[in-house]
Amino acid sequence: MSREIRRVPVNWEHPKDDEGRYVPINDEDYETVITEWIRNHNLWMIGKHPDQIEDSEAMAKYEYYADWDGNAPDVEYYHPKWTDEERTHYQVYETVSEGTPVTPPFKTKAELINYLVEHGTYWDGEGYNREIAENFVEQGWVPSMIMTGNKMFSGINCAAIISKEQEQSGA
Repeated sequence: MSREIRRVPVNWEHPKDDEGRYVPINDEDYETVITEWIRNHNLWMIGKHPDQIEDSEAMAKYEYYADWDGNAPDVEYYHPKWTDEERTHYQVYETVSEGTPVTPPFKTKAELINYLVEHGTYWDGEGYNREIAENFVEQGWVPSMIMTGNKMFSGINCAAIISKEQEQSGA
């Protein structure tokens, strides 16, 4: 499954459900998301939303913005609003769902790399090759899977393939 590194505050505790499992959340704050949704809803109500302007005939069947885009965002799926200064730590998340943590947060990238080498993630439970861990932390994101030739790579192991592709293309 895809992985990304998110910046989180030092004291961030990802929410859990009643059974102690992490609740998937987006890497966006609720205040920003709901403000944007309300702005779009208000534009819709006066017929000035960009989608209405672009294709007024198709959009005419949607009386409300929620009919077109879905209900307003649910606060449960977003983190609080943090400043860049508050986001001091690095934490790996799986992002096939909206996102749940698969490592603890770390103050430095070096600490995160060492953790990945020694422990892997909560999902896989075994350490990664140091070069792969370093490539992943440098890239900040990997897809769920890469197929190349007759081999399949998944999760953080995709970082090695991405790094080789970048070297070959001169990126």
